[in-house]
Amino acid sequence: MRKIENEFKIGMIFLVFTFLLSFISSANIGISPANIYFKDVLRGGYAERTVIITIDSEEPIQASLSPRGEIAEWISFDEKEFEVSKGNPHYLKVIIQPPADMPNGNYSGFLRVTTASDSKGAEGQATGIINAALDLYTEVEITDVEYSLCRAWNFNVESAEKGDEILFKLNIYNQGNIRLYPTIKIDIWDRDRISIIKQVEFSNDMIIPTTEKEVVIPVSSSDLEIGQYWVEITSVECYASETLTFDILEEGALKAQGLLLSVTSPSWIKIGDTTLIEAVFENTGEKTVGARFKGEITLGNKIVQILESEISSVEIGDRETFKFYFTPKEEGRYIVNGVVFYDGKRTFEKSTVINVEKDGINWEKIKVYLIYLILIVAIAYLTYRIKKEKIIEKRLGRKLR
Repeated sequence: MRKIENEFKIGMIFLVFTFLLSFISSANIGISPANIYFKDVLRGGYAERTVIITIDSEEPIQASLSPRGEIAEWISFDEKEFEVSKGNPHYLKVIIQPPADMPNGNYSGFLRVTTASDSKGAEGQATGIINAALDLYTEVEITDVEYSLCRAWNFNVESAEKGDEILFKLNIYNQGNIRLYPTIKIDIWDRDRISIIKQVEFSNDMIIPTTEKEVVIPVSSSDLEIGQYWVEITSVECYASETLTFDILEEGALKAQGLLLSVTSPSWIKIGDTTLIEAVFENTGEKTVGARFKGEITLGNKIVQILESEISSVEIGDRETFKFYFTPKEEGRYIVNGVVFYDGKRTFEKSTVINVEKDGINWEKIKVYLIYLILIVAIAYLTYRIKKEKIIEKRLGRKLR
């Protein structure tokens, strides 16, 4: 009898352990850096930092944010809930905006990152996730002293056809604690760098504290002759400048060329599911182009959805992904096709197929039910054996008497 009872206990422990392994997983989260410090933030000012949130789960896990401490009301972020997985870390922008009447001093708090307990894990699987939480320590120094500081780099200019705009570019990072309206001076010299042909001053862009921005200054080339020129680009507030060269070319000298690389979507979905359609365009030419995707989704001979994007500026060698969403209302074989128009040209057409089906048998749910059934049958079998052994022992006891 004791042997059967021991077998029952061992069997129950094994079954429960197997059951829990099938349905429960834990996920460890990490934040880099582990704490952040905002220095010299103005009362009523603005500052931001970016942290990376990681997790060791291969499947996407839902995470949520909650600010705590004395600075909780100053903290904001892009989104309160998001998904994160091992191959897809989340880049979180933490924004601090203290009140205008806050006294000078140091203030602290933390941002709690918590994984959601009701995450479903892999699609179609019933998985319970053990909550994990991690705190991002945050400290803010409030001041009433304003200061301006910035850094400029990545100066660039592209050759242009006569009549087209010349694009002068640079990146500026506002390291100060006040809004920055950077002054950019452009001096265009002749080929021999003897005399200045044209001067431009630009200060229309605004950069908020602790943020970076690419500043693009378009300058007309209609008053410049065909040939080579030199330019000195100066960021006045950042005390930075660089000398570059560019050409004004004959009309048509720069070749506009692009490729629609792909139009993709899931091959099979169900009625009512919302799916993502992506069209990828690459600028393979010699000039920046404005590109627009135009296409349609058809079912048989019927157009069910028009796909049309805004015009996107695509620089030389860059790719642009046009994204659309589609929710089918009936089953069937849908064709997605389209082209990209750019600089008076169009690409070859690309297409993809979306097969839409009705809801069918959910085999993943059936697997879950089978696990429950096996567990119930195993417990019933072990209970039956114990009862049977007790009956046998009683009969043997009577015979011995």
